[in-house]
Amino acid sequence: MALKSSDLVPCVSFFEGGYIGRGVLALIMQFSLIFWPMAARWARASNSRAQVNRLLAHFAETHRLDPYAQPAKKFRRTA
Repeated sequence: MALKSSDLVPCVSFFEGGYIGRGVLALIMQFSLIFWPMAARWARASNSRAQVNRLLAHFAETHRLDPYAQPAKKFRRTA
């Protein structure tokens, strides 16, 4: 398992994401060695959740249907 920046300094990942309150709470958790692993796990889960949401938003945008597109015409088959 590779070490990520969210493992070493969990509060930075929250501050970069714009979550000031979560970043302060993670910083307080970092001051104690007991809660540091919990803050690192929380930051890693938050980062992976943000990446999944970003990918889903990109997928939804690229596969959006045009509301003004006309349906395909159906042709009758003549014997």
